Amino acid sequence: MATTKPTSRIGDVFRLAPCLNSEELLVLLALADYGTRIFPSQAALAAKTRLSKRTVSRAVSSLRTKRVIATQSWGKALQYRLDLCQRGVGTDASVASVVRQPDVGPTPAWRRDQNSQTNSQPNPGAADAAAGGWEVPEDVQGRIRIRDPRADMDAQRRVCAKVMIQHGLTEDEAKRAWRDLCLGWARTGNNAYDLLNREVQQLGGARDVRAVLLHRLKGVAA
Repeated sequence: MATTKPTSRIGDVFRLAPCLNSEELLVLLALADYGTRIFPSQAALAAKTRLSKRTVSRAVSSLRTKRVIATQSWGKALQYRLDLCQRGVGTDASVASVVRQPDVGPTPAWRRDQNSQTNSQPNPGAADAAAGGWEVPEDVQGRIRIRDPRADMDAQRRVCAKVMIQHGLTEDEAKRAWRDLCLGWARTGNNAYDLLNREVQQLGGARDVRAVLLHRLKGVAA
């Protein structure tokens, strides 16, 4: 397995985003964050992603089916190997053609799993997210899509919200920061998560992580 820094994989993970549901994307980001030696327990993944263990297990199984990850026994744990190239979606078709395939059949179980969300954090991926202040203004959306035609704003919003909440931002603060991230996305062409991750990586030994992160994110839109 290549010795690649985990941050260099983030773009590859997001290139697969159109082929993944939000839980799969979040679990895959969590796995990529471990670097080259990846053998967390599913309980650790659940704590890292704030998903239920049941949802994590289902996401891991689905990612294996899509050939995005492979697992092997490592003592009492599983070791994960990531394959972030496009063939990992389990088809020879391009990502764009996979995106165009309509959903068929009953609603997947992961959408019905009420345990995948907690009351302590927002659920910006829910159907009413736009009405809750997470909406991206149409003019900003247009500017983003000019720079990034395949932009998946819903997936970006879900992941960014979780990261911001994990760093102590309140829901209202995260909503304001999300709008700043989108403005930065429209201005630079760098997606919201990459912009957020860059600021998180620079937090270093900040005493008040929340305050410093808020200050930094305000500058992203400038």
